[in-house]
Amino acid sequence: MKKALLLFVALLTPSVLFSQTIGYAFLRTPVGARPAAMAGSFVAMSEDPHCIYYNPAGVGNIQNRTATFGYLNHILDIQSFFGAYVMPHSKGAYGLAVQYTSYGDFKRTNEFGQEQGSFGASNLVAYLSYAQQRGKNFTLGANLKYIRSELENFSSDAFAVDLGFIYHSPLFGNFDFGGGLFNAGSVISAFDVTKERLPLNAQIGVSKKLEHLPLRYSLALINYFDDNLVFRAGGEMNLATGLFLRLGYDTIGGDQKVGTDSDRFAGLSLGLGLEHQRYKIDYGISSFGEVGSLNRFSIGMKF
Repeated sequence: MKKALLLFVALLTPSVLFSQTIGYAFLRTPVGARPAAMAGSFVAMSEDPHCIYYNPAGVGNIQNRTATFGYLNHILDIQSFFGAYVMPHSKGAYGLAVQYTSYGDFKRTNEFGQEQGSFGASNLVAYLSYAQQRGKNFTLGANLKYIRSELENFSSDAFAVDLGFIYHSPLFGNFDFGGGLFNAGSVISAFDVTKERLPLNAQIGVSKKLEHLPLRYSLALINYFDDNLVFRAGGEMNLATGLFLRLGYDTIGGDQKVGTDSDRFAGLSLGLGLEHQRYKIDYGISSFGEVGSLNRFSIGMKF
């Protein structure tokens, strides 16, 4: 019964549909409307509190206290939330973040199909981040993460770290290079005897804001050691003061083509952003073809 429930909840998560070989697959789902609209190609980006998730080194370039809160409307009405707060300091920057997903309530039945109440399932990730600039153009960052999954009366706990860097290169047209190692850790307590592996991965990427066009592009390559390579590309154009258009492509979404009319959008993401003084609002949609689309909303504020 327990294994059947675990499999059922796993199949509700798109990231697991893409890979059946790695546990804790919810750690692969991008967070934040702005990064997701750029297909999650954010490893070389900075000055955004979502960097806690994508590359903690980016936190080191944030100049003001900043907070963000995001909501993800998953397929099958799964609800997910992400909140982050960054506080710059004279010797670096500190960040806190929480990522929570609720799969809702499920009916419990016996072998005769009779209802016997209900049960729930959820995931939680708590982040503690620190980043520091090392010299004029180099920034290092790290996350300590506590990860918990709950299903009915069962739970699983894990600890992991993320290590990242960002290098601003004035010698190559002001490119930003970023990379790191993510989800390095282990499961402390498992649902059953078998402990699943965390989705350990290494990422490398580049980002550049063009000089004569209000456009920033970003590229990222992700190597999931127990799975496959993922390529992500995104762009952000400043259409007018405080108005941004974003577009991206993710090979994970593109791999979900099944021969229907929805295939033309598989892997694509799109979004809009509004900024006014200290406030910002972002929306992003990511298509996985016939599987469905994910809608994200985020609000942010500088203090």
